[in-house]
Amino acid sequence: MIHIQSGNGGKGCESFYRRMDKKFLPTGGDGGKGGDIIFRAVRNMTSLYSFKFNPQHRADSGQLGGGNQKTGRNGKDLVVFVPCGTTIFNKADHLLIRDLVNEGDEVVALRGGRGGMGNQHHGKTATPGEPGQSMDLVLSLKLKADIFFVGSPNSGKSRLLNYLTGSKAKSEAYPFATKSPQLGIFQTPDYRSLLLCELPSLVSGSSRGKALGNQFLKHLARARLLFLMLDPFQDAFDPVAGYNELLEEIRAFNPEFTAIPHFLVISKIDRPEVSESFTKKKLKVPCPVFKISSETGLGIEALMQGAEKKILVSAEVT
Repeated sequence: MIHIQSGNGGKGCESFYRRMDKKFLPTGGDGGKGGDIIFRAVRNMTSLYSFKFNPQHRADSGQLGGGNQKTGRNGKDLVVFVPCGTTIFNKADHLLIRDLVNEGDEVVALRGGRGGMGNQHHGKTATPGEPGQSMDLVLSLKLKADIFFVGSPNSGKSRLLNYLTGSKAKSEAYPFATKSPQLGIFQTPDYRSLLLCELPSLVSGSSRGKALGNQFLKHLARARLLFLMLDPFQDAFDPVAGYNELLEEIRAFNPEFTAIPHFLVISKIDRPEVSESFTKKKLKVPCPVFKISSETGLGIEALMQGAEKKILVSAEVT
């Protein structure tokens, strides 16, 4: 939960100008408007974690009006940046304020108070500015990406993301190096942009809280395609069993997510022991299978061509 408050309107000025004939003319200027609170979605954020340490957000207040009909300066709007896919709720009545799905989507959550009137208006008494508004909000995030990488530990998700996007996702030889979703942008040969998202690893039992759990699977609600990735160096590796295991964990979180189009991706195919096992072996799974290497680039071009075609087809259907 976070607390927001828009800026107060500035007070109107009460001042007079004394003429040579000793008459007084009202010249007080209006107060400035208070700043608004604006939420804006950006692509380069992947979590709401920063709000845990900064839950208070307040816009600037408008300045006082001045003599000689000078209007006070307006308070500066406060723009709060959130990841694409953030949903904003009013905590008091649980009403949806806005679902910020795409980059650049924004909403004015609170308007700043109007500035008070100076006495320049037909000699009326100056008025104070309107106070700003305040509200408690609940933010919920479901990341939006074209392709999500879902896979077992050490399945090469981070290496593939780095290869495709030039990002610097942490890639280590030990399991669970990825603790939170990682984003990157892939540029296709015809200059289309695909947003890729790597999720932390799944294991058998993640739905029951094992390892890092499965709470991050909520982000699949906005997925267009999944890469289900497996590590061929697992003990007694069986790609069909591994594929079914990943689908079962996804089904345990939300059965509807199993209907999302997906590819089975087996990485590290450049290793001789892996290449010999799977080069000619046909796997009996109900989805396309791609064998790749993020070290040499083997098979990645075909993978992304298939992904682009699948995404375009699904876009035409919807």
